[in-house]
Amino acid sequence: MLFCVGFMGHLTLTTMDGFHGVVVVQFPTLTLGRYKVDLMDLEGTVVEVKSKVSNRMNGVSEQMSGKRNLGRSHVSSYLKRLEVDLTKCHWQIIQLVPSSLIGQFFAWVVVDGSMHKIPVSVPRVFYLNSRSPISEEFMGKRVNKNLPHGRLNYNLYEISISEIQYGEVSKKLATLLADPDIEGIYETKVPLEFNAIIQLGCVCKVDKTANKRSLHEPWNLSELHMKTTTECVYLEQSLSFFYLYHSISEGRAIYVGYFPASKAITVVVVNPYQNKDLLPTFLERQFHDACQALSIEPPPRNDINFKVDYVAHVKDAETLMQRAINSHRENHVPMVAVIECPNVQLVKLGIRALDDFPCLSVPYNARDSQYQILGWQQTAGKVGMQRCAASVQWLNERIALSRYAHVPLGNFELDWLIFMADIFFSRALRDNQQVLWISDDGLPDLGGINGEQNFFVDEVQQPVLTYPGAYRNVTVELKIHHLAVNALLKYSLVNEMEGGTLLGFGHEHDSGAFSMNDQNGFDESTSCAHAFRVLKQLIQRCLADAVTSGNVYADSILQHLYRWLCRFLLHSLAVVKQPHKWAYGPKSKLHDPALHQLLHKTTQFGLVGGVGLKTKPNCLVMQKVFALLLAEFRKLGATIVFANFTKIIIDTGKYDLSRAKAYCDSLLRTIQSRSYNYGGIPVKSDEAMNDKSQVDIISSWNIAEYLPKKVQDHFVFIVSQFMYIPWNYAQNQAQIRASFQDGDSCTPSISIGAAVAFESEITEYIKEQISSYFADKLLGIVHDISLHMKGVSKSENNQSISPGPELHRGDAALEFIKHVCAVLALDQSVQHEVLVLRKNLLKYVGVREFAPEAEFHDPCHSFVLSNVICSYCNDCRDLDLCRDSALLTEEWRCAVPQCGQPYDREVMENALLQTVRQRERLYHLQDVVCVKCHQVKAAHLAEQCACAGSFSCKEDANEFRRKMQVFFNIASRQKFQLLLECTSWILELR
Repeated sequence: MLFCVGFMGHLTLTTMDGFHGVVVVQFPTLTLGRYKVDLMDLEGTVVEVKSKVSNRMNGVSEQMSGKRNLGRSHVSSYLKRLEVDLTKCHWQIIQLVPSSLIGQFFAWVVVDGSMHKIPVSVPRVFYLNSRSPISEEFMGKRVNKNLPHGRLNYNLYEISISEIQYGEVSKKLATLLADPDIEGIYETKVPLEFNAIIQLGCVCKVDKTANKRSLHEPWNLSELHMKTTTECVYLEQSLSFFYLYHSISEGRAIYVGYFPASKAITVVVVNPYQNKDLLPTFLERQFHDACQALSIEPPPRNDINFKVDYVAHVKDAETLMQRAINSHRENHVPMVAVIECPNVQLVKLGIRALDDFPCLSVPYNARDSQYQILGWQQTAGKVGMQRCAASVQWLNERIALSRYAHVPLGNFELDWLIFMADIFFSRALRDNQQVLWISDDGLPDLGGINGEQNFFVDEVQQPVLTYPGAYRNVTVELKIHHLAVNALLKYSLVNEMEGGTLLGFGHEHDSGAFSMNDQNGFDESTSCAHAFRVLKQLIQRCLADAVTSGNVYADSILQHLYRWLCRFLLHSLAVVKQPHKWAYGPKSKLHDPALHQLLHKTTQFGLVGGVGLKTKPNCLVMQKVFALLLAEFRKLGATIVFANFTKIIIDTGKYDLSRAKAYCDSLLRTIQSRSYNYGGIPVKSDEAMNDKSQVDIISSWNIAEYLPKKVQDHFVFIVSQFMYIPWNYAQNQAQIRASFQDGDSCTPSISIGAAVAFESEITEYIKEQISSYFADKLLGIVHDISLHMKGVSKSENNQSISPGPELHRGDAALEFIKHVCAVLALDQSVQHEVLVLRKNLLKYVGVREFAPEAEFHDPCHSFVLSNVICSYCNDCRDLDLCRDSALLTEEWRCAVPQCGQPYDREVMENALLQTVRQRERLYHLQDVVCVKCHQVKAAHLAEQCACAGSFSCKEDANEFRRKMQVFFNIASRQKFQLLLECTSWILELR
């Protein structure tokens, strides 16, 4: 009877001649329980187990007993040394992974240069707030902590039990919420893994008072204490790793294993059609080029061994990758697996060898799995080599991120920026004795009892300022960074400028001397003022790290602060099955709509007779900072063309590019968030200024898409000519003036006067062109449209546009006149000439100048889905679902050229559905106001206001229907079935 001994890796069993039951250890790693034992000193040792053998075996066994006892002593000494190392040395935590036991995790740790898998028990810690002392049913210690939203702390008990015990008493806790003495039960929804990461960080040490135990017994979380990376090093030595890349599309797939230590790359191609197009030489060339593109020194030629295998099924490929991992694994150094694939868990199920390593997940680009029909193997192989070359940089950056965030290397979530902000804020709140409000249903956990008012307070309208006109000077686009950070740090200063202080108690509040309770009369946003103060302190520390130390990760947190505060992502599929239930979840675990609103608004309070009276908000902090920024631009002589929270476009008032450069500190050449209905001529470099052989004209006119296809080209041509002809004339005149003028002989006053005269000359030239060239051109185009498009049906007219107002039969010429003249009239200096031109064109088609049908209306209602994040490159932008041409053609992809990651359409639809449900509920719960004095109705039974005015709803029904119609159009165009059903029901469409 043989005794089975488990080994990590390959196991070679040999038997001596004529003997059975004797196993010779030839592999130097032995598994005892959950721990790996180094047996290099025992190689060749004979291990005998109890079995029925002949007398000859007894004699041999006696001769070998000395060597056997020596092996046992080595194992015993090793285990004792390991126990000492675990208690004396600090643990460098690579990853926390859940085990099969409830409430227990395995911690992959590096201790004294070797890696071990150690069980850690994480208890469930929650807080019970009772108005009267609780019984001994839930034993816990009395604590004094701040509760979310300023809830009163009556008798707050901290209770720590195992997860198994928590499951047994969960029903009893739910019953307690109905007890009037129980104010709330807090932190019951904090994930155990998240709680362990907050408490342990990435480096920890065993408490000196912890009892000794055998290696298979778990350590309790309370016995481990967090250490900073300045106190103890974290992965300072190079960490050995191997990289696994996988992509799959319709039965075709590719697996790439990169083993840097072994200098080997193994590629397995799953191809049911048996054509073999991938050669090792091709892969080597692609890997070499990828290293050069990443500024990495490429390895010498033939230094890496490339191997390519072809199989017909995915299972066969997984078997080959399993063998490759086992053959290249290193047995004496810590090693991690870096995996980039569509589904990590599915790959781990197929390749069981991955269970023996900490697994780090790289964000996967879904575009990699969109194989083309022909040549897909070369494309997939090229992408795989690019990912292999970038894996070293990714791992080094992730290690640096772990050191800064104090998060284990393998425990970052996909959106690591939001996850890191959650970790930092949670630790800061706990340091300030604040109970967390983490929840999994999209609402802050306020003791298990959420008021309905919290459901619909998260949508804050962002300002978008547009000043239509024709700007013929050099215009500059500036991108705004850290507006939310600035508003957060300078809110006190802004409110002092307004004559008040934030929340009505300013410095008293900042010092923490003020205590809020239910009788203060504060609204939900002001009730989280303590957390707001903690957030401000956290952002100040991040700002110091970014400015003084140049930390890129701190700067990334500041850039994504506003997205972390306000962004909702809807992840639950329950909303699809049960639309009437709120099953949404936020992207950030500490998302609080009240905290988001507090960043936006400042509420003033006055005292009348000693009673706190709340008035309506009089200042929006972010909007005030934004307005102050625009005011500074205007003081410097700039004209605002367009402005929102992300960018500002200004007219510099300069015709000359060099003077415009001197006027502006920087120019942004890449538009991060898109605008619509504009056109312009982009500036070339100084060397190409005199080259007029090719002039690029930007034409981004969304309103043109509402014209028939045959008319759109005429519209773009006329508008482009309206921009180019004056620009070309100005360039020619500037060159003529420069050839006759000595720049050093001019005084500033003469230069200013010459500039004014030059501008007047250009204006007169434009007026002349409108009366002659543009009048003739437009009359000819209108004649052709009227002649050739009289029989065009309504469906043909409107076949290319997004859902919106439809053109009437036979009015293509009229719509063209209205659109063109509306654009030409943007130039204020030639408005009179454009009105004359419009009058003549309308007369030609038989329409009176002031007729209702001659008035131009914007044909497209806009809706912007803000703060949409790319899951691959973390690019954040606002998407206009009604005007973006790429979205209208269902090209829902990241706009960064190097990325192209498809957006999740289901997530987008859920976000739109949430907005619709929110606006619907707000419409039904709106206030009734007086149409005369605009005061909110206070008496329920009053038919008229005290001023004798009648009452009406704050939002008109027609306005609400118009907003819902926009969402209905989006759902129809994008084929969002759930959103279409919801909006159809609201609009009562059959």
